[in-house]
Amino acid sequence: MSPAQRRKRLVKLRARKNVKRSLKKFVFIFIIGFFLLLFISFQTKFWKSSAKTSLVIRRENGDVTISVFDPELEKVTNMTIPSNTEVDVARQLGRWKLGSVWELGENEKLGGKLLTETVVKHFKLPVVAWADDPARGFTEGNFADVIKASFLPYKTNLGIGDKLKLGLFAIKIKNLKREDINFAESNLLRKTVLIDGEEGYLLTNNLPNYIIALFSSPEISSKSTRVVISNATGKGGIAEDIGEVIEVMGAKLANIKREEESDLDCVVAGREEIIVNQIAEVFSCKKSKDLPEGNFDLEIKIGTEFAKRF
Repeated sequence: MSPAQRRKRLVKLRARKNVKRSLKKFVFIFIIGFFLLLFISFQTKFWKSSAKTSLVIRRENGDVTISVFDPELEKVTNMTIPSNTEVDVARQLGRWKLGSVWELGENEKLGGKLLTETVVKHFKLPVVAWADDPARGFTEGNFADVIKASFLPYKTNLGIGDKLKLGLFAIKIKNLKREDINFAESNLLRKTVLIDGEEGYLLTNNLPNYIIALFSSPEISSKSTRVVISNATGKGGIAEDIGEVIEVMGAKLANIKREEESDLDCVVAGREEIIVNQIAEVFSCKKSKDLPEGNFDLEIKIGTEFAKRF
C-alpha cells in the first residue's frame, strides 16, 4: 500500500470515528432531553392526587363553569353560572355581567386571573386555576375532547403536567361519577332586571352547604385551623369577605384585628406549611416564616395594596 493510500485510509478511519462520536453524543443528549422533558411534563402546579382540584372555565357562550375534580371520590362536579349573572368584579372594577369578565381581564393585562379573583370575591369560592373553553373536555368525558384539552394550546394557567393528569383522571371517570349543577335552573340565582336595563341574574344569598362542601380542604378542616386577620386596609368588609372564603376552605375565623392603615399587600403566616401555601395561593399573598401571635394557627395580614386588588 502506497503512502498516499495509507493517508486516505487514515482519513476515512478518523472520519468514521468522528461520526460515531457525534452519533453517541446525539443519542446521549436525546435520551437526557427526553427524560428531562418527561420529568417536567409530569410536574404539576395545581393538580394533587390526594386533594381536590378546582378549575374555572370560560365557556364559548360566555357562561362560566367551575369544575371540582375529586380523586378520593373519583368524581367530577361541574357548576355552570350563566353569562348574564351580575357580579362584583375584583380589583375594584365595579359590577359587570360574568360573561364580560374574561375580556375585561384581557384588557387589564390580567388574563383569566381576573375571572378567578372575581369568583373568590363574589361567590366566596377558593379557586386559583383557570382556562378557556377547550378545557371543558376535562369535564364532559368525551375521549376526543379530553385529548384536545390535554394537548392542544389554549389560554390557561394550567401547566403541562396539570393538563396531562387532569386528562388521565377525566378518561377513567364514568358518567355516573359526573354531576352537573346549573345555577340558572336552581334557586341559587334569581332572575331580575339588571342595572343596564337588561334581564339577568343575581345571587340570591350565600351558597348552600352542599356546594360549600365541595371546596373544603381536608388539610385545613381536619386540624380545626383557627385564623386571625390583621386588617390594615382602613376599610371595613374586606376582612369579613376573606373570612368567608377561608371558612369555606374549612378554617375557623377566630378574630379580626383592626390595625393602623398600612400600604402592605398580603402576608400569610402559620404553623402548618401546607395550610399557609393553600391560603396564600387563593389570595396571591406572600408567605412568612414567622409564627402567628397568640394561640392562632394562622394569621393573614392585609393592607391598602391588597384592598386595591380584592
